[in-house]
Amino acid sequence: MQQLLANRWNECVGCVEHDLPLAATVMMGGLLEALLIARINRLSDQAPVFKAKAAPKEKSTGTVLKLREWTLSNYIDVAHELGWISDTYKDVGAILRDYRNYIHPYKEYQHKKRITADDSKVLWEIGKTIVRQVLKP
Repeated sequence: MQQLLANRWNECVGCVEHDLPLAATVMMGGLLEALLIARINRLSDQAPVFKAKAAPKEKSTGTVLKLREWTLSNYIDVAHELGWISDTYKDVGAILRDYRNYIHPYKEYQHKKRITADDSKVLWEIGKTIVRQVLKP
């Protein structure tokens, strides 16, 4: 997993450096999600994750969903609740998540937004800071 994450980091860098803003943003969102999952999987006691108020629940039963059913939004909300990321980076993580969703052409069309190379450079600088917060013990 560590090597996969390092490869994703390098792909983010490559996409940003080669002015591929949508690809860079998608890679950043994937990297963040993978790091949050890795942090959860490293925990010897995962109970706080599943007991978090922000943990997503099955509507009909109220039971917490399995990790593979969570979205990036769920991971960001729980990471914030557990103190892994600050208020500011929770908010910015949500923006990264929203922009990552422009991988779906219709969503980009509906919102009439286009991610520019400058946008991806800003998101990358912020993304790196979020990664540093997630990696703190």
